[in-house]
Amino acid sequence: MGPPSGAARSPRAYGAAGLAGAAVLLLGGCDALDTDKTPERVRNGTSELDLTVTGRPTPGTLATVEHVLARLRAGDAEGLAGLAVKDGGTEEDARRWVTRWGGAARRPVTADFQPGEREASVDLRFTGERTPLALRLKDHDYDDEFRVFLLEDR
Repeated sequence: MGPPSGAARSPRAYGAAGLAGAAVLLLGGCDALDTDKTPERVRNGTSELDLTVTGRPTPGTLATVEHVLARLRAGDAEGLAGLAVKDGGTEEDARRWVTRWGGAARRPVTADFQPGEREASVDLRFTGERTPLALRLKDHDYDDEFRVFLLEDR
């Protein structure tokens, strides 16, 4: 039971309450110590894309395509390889993609999404390119987090 109404609380009671509040903020995911307020789309390079979308992407397929385009645009073969399906491509395959499609990814692109539940197909049509880059995406755990097959491109 606390002190009678109007009675002063001990400094120790305030210290314990303050520590508990700080713990809630830190453990509660409030990111009280995170000072970088840069939007995620700016940090991952997708805000600079000149992308038009047709078809019906899911949030996961759209995000994966944006990340693929940003990695191609940046010439980041290592980052592109990190987006690959397990056993779906190597960093060497990613370098081949960057060499072939990196320049095109700096131009406007239309992504045409074909429906799929666990796998989706997306044709990327870059301005000035005759042939599209055909992507095949796979959702491994039905969690709408897709990966790309780097071994396959036309």
